[in-house]
Amino acid sequence: MKCLIYPALLGLALAGCSQAKTEYATADDAQPTAAKAPSTTLPPMPAAETSATPAAAVAPAAPIAQPPRDIIYQGELDLAVDDFNQATTSINHLLEQNGAYLGTAHETRADGQHRQEMTIKVPPAKFVALLTALGQLGHVENKDVASADVTADVLQTAQSLAAKQAIAAKYQQQLAQSTSKEATIRLQEQARQLQLDVAADQAHLQQFGARSAWATLRLRYYQPLSATDTDEPLPAFGPQFQVAFNRGWSVIVEFAVVLTNIWPLLLLGGLGTWGWRRWRLRHPEQA
Repeated sequence: MKCLIYPALLGLALAGCSQAKTEYATADDAQPTAAKAPSTTLPPMPAAETSATPAAAVAPAAPIAQPPRDIIYQGELDLAVDDFNQATTSINHLLEQNGAYLGTAHETRADGQHRQEMTIKVPPAKFVALLTALGQLGHVENKDVASADVTADVLQTAQSLAAKQAIAAKYQQQLAQSTSKEATIRLQEQARQLQLDVAADQAHLQQFGARSAWATLRLRYYQPLSATDTDEPLPAFGPQFQVAFNRGWSVIVEFAVVLTNIWPLLLLGGLGTWGWRRWRLRHPEQA
């Protein structure tokens, strides 16, 4: 019996060792797989970092500065008002309020109308506001507004001026280095003509600047006058009497001047008359 137990125990021991080796080998195979898994699976890239990378790589383009526009404003306005004096006061107030000034003014009183024509200079930024305010002073009979963009003309003239000034500087350098009399005369003539062109371009730029710095508004307003309007000036009789008195006195002075010119004849005539009367007194029988 004992002989059967020992072989059985030995077989069980061998079977246990074999199972233990199998489990150990399985555990060893699982460890490299688990170790390799983290290396093959990478965490996803955060969205914020991914989107920020192109923005940081490409810098935004700087905005291109646009040159200031040179615009000339012009307008005309015709008004019929009920009270001429009140309208004039309101117009002066509006000019002061909008920073404008009066260029020319012409007032007339004829043909049954009390009329005034004005040329107003106003800053371009206040042109529309002033035109609107003036239109509320009476009945608008005519209104014309026009604008002209002269930016391209100003830029072209400025570029032409810069180019001509550069050429003029080269002419001056050539004149300083010239040794030939004929070349000197030719360069001087070209420089003189170029200076005239430069002066013309400068005048054009100044003209553009003056026209664009102030808008021009021509205002005409009038008040109809009735036939019995008491504002009509009455005829002045005093000056007429004074003129008549001066005219009569001038006639007397002119007559005295004429007598002064013919005093020899008057003297001879007086002497002749006196002699003839004396002769009659002495010879009454012959008379």
